[in-house]
Amino acid sequence: MNNNPVLDANFACISKYNPDLKYKIMRINSLKNDISIVNTILQEPNIMYNGVYLHDNYGAEAEAKEIFSKIENTPLSMHVIFGLGLGYLLQEFALNSKGIVILFEPNLEILASVLEIVDFTKELSKENVFIFSDWDEFKKMYINQYTYNSNTHIAFLPSYKKLFDSELIKFANNLNSVMGAAIINNNYIKHRMYPAIKMLCENIDLLVNEPPLGIYKDIYKDKTAVIVSAGPTLDRDIEILKKYRNNVIIFSVGQAAKTLVNNGIRPDFIGMIEASSQMSQIEGLDLSDVDLILEPITYRELHKAKFRNIISYPSHTSIPNLIWTEFANIDASLYVSSGTVSYMMLYSSKILGCKDIILVGQDLAYLDGKCYSKDACQTELKYDYDKETGKIFITAENFEVFKNSFIDKDLTEEQKTNLAKQRIDFINKNLYVVKGIKGNDLPSTTDYYSFIAQFSEFADKFKNVLNLYNASLEGAKINGFEDIPLEEILKSKSFVKREDLNIDFSYDLSSIIDIINHEMSVTDEIIKMLKTANTLVFNYDREFNNRKSVTENCIKYFKQLIVMYIDLSNIYSQKSRMFKYLQKIYALDLDYNLRISEETTTETISAVYSYLKIYMTSLLSNLIEIKTILKAKAGNLNEMLNSKS
Repeated sequence: MNNNPVLDANFACISKYNPDLKYKIMRINSLKNDISIVNTILQEPNIMYNGVYLHDNYGAEAEAKEIFSKIENTPLSMHVIFGLGLGYLLQEFALNSKGIVILFEPNLEILASVLEIVDFTKELSKENVFIFSDWDEFKKMYINQYTYNSNTHIAFLPSYKKLFDSELIKFANNLNSVMGAAIINNNYIKHRMYPAIKMLCENIDLLVNEPPLGIYKDIYKDKTAVIVSAGPTLDRDIEILKKYRNNVIIFSVGQAAKTLVNNGIRPDFIGMIEASSQMSQIEGLDLSDVDLILEPITYRELHKAKFRNIISYPSHTSIPNLIWTEFANIDASLYVSSGTVSYMMLYSSKILGCKDIILVGQDLAYLDGKCYSKDACQTELKYDYDKETGKIFITAENFEVFKNSFIDKDLTEEQKTNLAKQRIDFINKNLYVVKGIKGNDLPSTTDYYSFIAQFSEFADKFKNVLNLYNASLEGAKINGFEDIPLEEILKSKSFVKREDLNIDFSYDLSSIIDIINHEMSVTDEIIKMLKTANTLVFNYDREFNNRKSVTENCIKYFKQLIVMYIDLSNIYSQKSRMFKYLQKIYALDLDYNLRISEETTTETISAVYSYLKIYMTSLLSNLIEIKTILKAKAGNLNEMLNSKS
């Protein structure tokens, strides 16, 4: 493969975003499969792999055009191609796609052979075209390129389905999980990002007293961990867990805390992550001998609760936490939660050194009419089948008990009722069917489906260093976890001594204060700019209301606002991590409308302007509120610093 100008030219394009591919291909010394170049009946070049034509032998170009013609093509399209062949499909998509084109070739030998002989520099020089052969690299690019409301389509040649059917099915399933996670992430940004950022800022004076979990790394080296979730099978395993309690370290999600304590089991750690109130999960429990693991964005009252220790888990996958890691100079790479408390506890057990990790109550599906274990916070939720349609549905057996089980009690009765109904409606709209451990289909949710993929990824990543077990035996199948009865795993375990976590640790308060002051200074600059933008908004609205149309003056104000938006989103997102996340909340809809507005008309200007207005006005209001909080917290920290001196 040396001294091949075609291959070198292709590598030059690909290496800009996927440098590892070159080295993987260069390590191929000889082909293990029979790959040859032949002609179609129309005398087009074709490629044969182990006796199978990769393109239609009656018309390779026509086949590619037909496949492309059947797929939606908009600026929001994510066109995923499974298989390169000789490149006809890639060329067709690269030439005509209005969106993103990402090709995944499952066979490195085919990819190497084709890159040697076909010059793809025209296609690969485009900013929207990418090639990968490694799933993890593909996944990173997909997530990076995914935008709000994107539509993903998989295209492939019939020959690839014939030759690589199992790989194609696995690829499609993995892609579906990543796509689901991307959708969940965007929903989080739109609806939960601001409350999380605001809560984090309000928590700063408490966070400085909470050591990060990483300082206890390997404190339970080679011990056995049990991750307890609130699935229905927890009730079945509770007595076994009680019997062998002293032989394991128990990591409990907040939902399962009452089930454990009410059955005489004291967990070692309880974990919680939500920015909204979760106090009902631990209400009435004496947990003064238990350690609590919290994300920085978690509900403030939990950071003040009475636990043995409160430990910080600044997960980098819940991105508002990164504001705190920047303030406190913490390496966040250790910490993963992906918005799932049981996943946070799984990673916590690994960080603390546990080698055998057992999932209990991690059903990720609904069983025998139940959604949760009997003492869980949302145990009132049940599922049933519609006798006429056969479809499952979720309801609350006792709605009055349910509405008070997880909602802030300071709310009015009407607000509680509405929120409880919204919760049930949300679950019903997101019902899903997953494959169970017994090979059966189980009712579940799209969220749980995403969680199953996360646990499987964890297993795949750490399969060589950890022993992973799932004691559910009835819930969703989690690949990479061995399905074994709980007692069979625990009966051979020996006593585990509980370690003292009172380690001397402190944050640099002076440094945190300096960073907060710098953040407020940058915020002042942004607020000044946003006030100017809001004057333009006022002028646009006045002009439009007076003239009842998009006039030249409206267009002038609109263009100025677009320039300010570009400066804010590009320049100030680099200066302030907090602003980067805040502006993204309102940029999702704005960017979406900018992308779908292929032509500039009065209608598209009006549509985009409505989201520009929301962006400018909402950000100004948010930043003024956040700055007020930061100013108060800087004062709190200065008082702490002065009291120490």
